[in-house]
Amino acid sequence: MLFGPLPLTLPHFTLSGETLKFRDVVRYVGVFFQSTHRNIFASHYTEKRNCAVGSARAITGCDLLVGNRRMPPSITKQLYTALVDCHLTHGCEIMPDTDPGLLRILEDVQLRFMRRMLGLSTNSVITPLYTETGIMPIRARRVSLTLRYLKYLIGLPNTHYASLALAENNNLRNSLCPCWLSDLDYAINQLPGNHRLPHLRDLDGALIDKLIKSIELSTKTNLQSHIDTWLKLSLLRHRLEPKEEGQAKPQIIGLRHYLTQIPNHSHRCTITKLLCGDFTPHVFRASPCPLHLLTVTEHLNRLCRACDLHPETPQHILFQCPSLTSICSLRADFISYTRQCRPVPFNAFFSDPTALHYLKSFIFDWSLITPTAKFIHNVIDHWQCFLDTGMDSEVAAGCDSEDSDVE
Repeated sequence: MLFGPLPLTLPHFTLSGETLKFRDVVRYVGVFFQSTHRNIFASHYTEKRNCAVGSARAITGCDLLVGNRRMPPSITKQLYTALVDCHLTHGCEIMPDTDPGLLRILEDVQLRFMRRMLGLSTNSVITPLYTETGIMPIRARRVSLTLRYLKYLIGLPNTHYASLALAENNNLRNSLCPCWLSDLDYAINQLPGNHRLPHLRDLDGALIDKLIKSIELSTKTNLQSHIDTWLKLSLLRHRLEPKEEGQAKPQIIGLRHYLTQIPNHSHRCTITKLLCGDFTPHVFRASPCPLHLLTVTEHLNRLCRACDLHPETPQHILFQCPSLTSICSLRADFISYTRQCRPVPFNAFFSDPTALHYLKSFIFDWSLITPTAKFIHNVIDHWQCFLDTGMDSEVAAGCDSEDSDVE
């Protein structure tokens, strides 16, 4: 393996009479090195991306055994942690992420897997992929693992080879030369928040732990800020994560209750798409809670395609729109059921804020999430039928039966 500019005529090397071949990629203690790329670890990124893709396909291929896309998200997450994450983080301790293009190929694997896990489209909003599964963004996780390795290094005796190498690395950093510590500082600086790697003389285990927690908090805060400012994610704002026992509490990131408590795959997928904004704008014209007052043109463009009176929001279709008999029937049955569990107004026509309030309260209720998901799934089925045919599903069914009688 040759580094740097190649000579016009390559020299010949022999060992025991055998001519040695030149290679641009070599594997040493599990890490791939490449001499023909400006990043010596470029080949390692691509190799580990391929391994992660293979593991991800094996996990999703398990659907053939348990039913198409019916593997519970909790099991899928465990398999991801065991079989995919290990490849996405392999070697991160020695190669801080300084090349956005190489890091992106690892992020793409993580995003595609989580979208498949949640049943979302390929262009769905990225933020809920992390907040709803409890999986940290891969760039933050790789930096966290690298800092833990640094904590191990500074705890070694001064006579240890790794400790001596770290000291020399620190000299390079102080001389403003490229090195592992300066690369780590760059990777940290690319994360949300204003974080920098302190000088080696100031570092200890406690300070590194504090830096790791600060990075994780900034990452979570950044995800929450996206939720607070993204129209499609308005159902996720100001929510309290319900628990089987005890009070509901704010939780920015974690495996959500609806992913573990809804046994029916179709119902779970529908509620996930609704919360993650994957139904707007092709199913619902308007987001649940706009961040600003709509202009006249925006208001007209978002009017309900059934009643043509109010913005076509999810809560309007679920709890307000009186135009479709089939949906009104489902709504009446659902409200009647929920009154047995919690107080609900007897007025069948909710205002928009009231409808939004009850939609969120039904979804973020441990005991009501399963019937709520079924109700939402059935309503969206009927609504989709109306969008496809222009007719109420009950009317369409009646027409079909009349046609069959005539025949």
